[in-house]
Amino acid sequence: MKIKDLNFYVKFVFSTIAENGECHSTTDRELLMCIKSFKTDKSMVNYDIGDEIYFDPIKTPYKITNIVIRRLVEDTDILKIGFDPSDCANQEGEHKDALFIIHITIEKIL
Repeated sequence: MKIKDLNFYVKFVFSTIAENGECHSTTDRELLMCIKSFKTDKSMVNYDIGDEIYFDPIKTPYKITNIVIRRLVEDTDILKIGFDPSDCANQEGEHKDALFIIHITIEKIL
């Protein structure tokens, strides 16, 4: 089965530490293909601390500084309740219910 045909997917949150920083949140696999390695210009299939990425088509480089897996719950309906302060204000791409959240902290490379 193709990932795009699943009703649920992992929510990826990419955010900077600064309060007014950037935040990208999605459960859309196709949108994740726009996150590319700054070194190879290829879509990312693995994420490791220290990787340098950019969000195509804007080629601003970011370094991954931390990765946290959150909200591993028995009932995914719990993820729909309340406000998650570590998530973005808006979710990008096609919305799917999240199985859990992978929060990736990024830092702009100057």
